[in-house]
Amino acid sequence: MKYGMIYSHEFNKFSYGHSHPFNLSRGERFYQLLERNQLLSNPEIDLLKPSPVAEELLLVAHSPAYLKALKDADSGEFKIEMLKYGLGSQDCPVFSGVYQFCRLAAGATFEAAFKALDGGYNFIFNPVGGFHHCKRSFAEGFCYVNDINLAARLLLLQGYKVAYIDFDAHHANGVQDEFYEDKNLLFISFHENGKYLYPGTGFETELGQGPGMGRKINIPLEPAADDEVFLYLYKELIPPLLEAFQPDFGIVLFGADPVLSDPLTHLHLTNNSLAEAAADLKKRFKHWIGLGAGGYNLEATARTWALVWAVLTEQDSESDLSMLGGVFLGSSETGVAGFRDLRSFSSGPEKESAMDEARRVARYLKREAFPRMGVK
Repeated sequence: MKYGMIYSHEFNKFSYGHSHPFNLSRGERFYQLLERNQLLSNPEIDLLKPSPVAEELLLVAHSPAYLKALKDADSGEFKIEMLKYGLGSQDCPVFSGVYQFCRLAAGATFEAAFKALDGGYNFIFNPVGGFHHCKRSFAEGFCYVNDINLAARLLLLQGYKVAYIDFDAHHANGVQDEFYEDKNLLFISFHENGKYLYPGTGFETELGQGPGMGRKINIPLEPAADDEVFLYLYKELIPPLLEAFQPDFGIVLFGADPVLSDPLTHLHLTNNSLAEAAADLKKRFKHWIGLGAGGYNLEATARTWALVWAVLTEQDSESDLSMLGGVFLGSSETGVAGFRDLRSFSSGPEKESAMDEARRVARYLKREAFPRMGVK
């Protein structure tokens, strides 16, 4: 197996603002955690440095007018007409270097995808990727350029079938909208129910349209959903869907905001769920990439990604990584924590309701999507 980590310390130059929840130091914290625990020193791992994506390639995913507005915002000077494109909102502020940041982040995802295909890699991880809310002409949800749509569209144009799986707590509305009628992209999104969380979409009835009907799989989770609920849905739905679809390439978002400690969401998962899903997907994809996406508890996010990375690169131990000796909580100097969260399960009526809803969603998708996908 050959693995890649694509990251640049250049990301540290950029900031959404000191009070913004999307703190770009997450990527650096994660990278340093891997270094301290010698999880980048395996000879099967290559450290890759991204380049800014070519400006003309951004037109694959975005309109010329939107890209012009985004480029104008690079100076950090807000203009009222930018609001037409979602730029300058509370979620997507104008900041110095925003266009260059987006080019670098999109370049990392673009390079990861095509190096995974052509460079002999089984898996490449880009922690500063997964901007799944951005539309063709509108920034939203902390996302200015949709790196996923860029990479997926280019893969589809080359004739590859793509499976996109999103574990972020927020529904991947920008990706769904782009490929809603596409039969060659299997879209699967686990997320907190849109009744309770932005962007308010992603209900199980959103199955696609035209040729894409039945190939858009939305799996909303109730706020009390825990590892048991998540893994029930994963095991019931994902293996048969992937077996039927037979993708050539996988794009997976390992958003860390479904974990219980995240301040912006309401799910009760631990990072063990994502690790178990990652281990299963490793057996199902020959070539694939992972993207960081959300996660607003900085330490929990870094630990979650580190756990997923260790599992996927076969560096996890029988002791569940609890004795790796890394120091992380509090500072890089003091405090010891294992990568894995302690198992924490919901209980009572809320848990029962979450599991009942999960069973209902699973039944619905098996009835409405499985036949269209040819699931046996």
